[in-house]
Amino acid sequence: MKLFSKSALLVTGMGLASVAFAADPLANTTWQTYDEGKPKAVVKITENNGVLSGKIVSTATEKGKKYIGMTVISGLKADGNGKYSGGSITDPEKNKTYRLTASLSGNDLNLKGHLGPFSRSQTWKKK
Repeated sequence: MKLFSKSALLVTGMGLASVAFAADPLANTTWQTYDEGKPKAVVKITENNGVLSGKIVSTATEKGKKYIGMTVISGLKADGNGKYSGGSITDPEKNKTYRLTASLSGNDLNLKGHLGPFSRSQTWKKK
């Protein structure tokens, strides 16, 4: 009977770890991006083994349609308390990739891209 209890406890513990792991608030969310205050694209953020990535799923412009399906966020990891780092973000139009930090505040995702001494910030809205 003890063996069953230990096994049940182990399986239960693994189940709880899976639930906690999958609970990242950015996992499986969709975001409206903006450029100069105008809607630009919609990005779907997914999670795989604790690493977040984001792909363009639709765009507000005819010119942007060629970027649908492109991964624009990769390697992003949670630091805790709604903070994220370690990833990169790509500007598809300029074909530049920036080191990425982000923070989640309610329905806003605040992103900051760093490229050498330059940085660029955007706020995306949850869809």
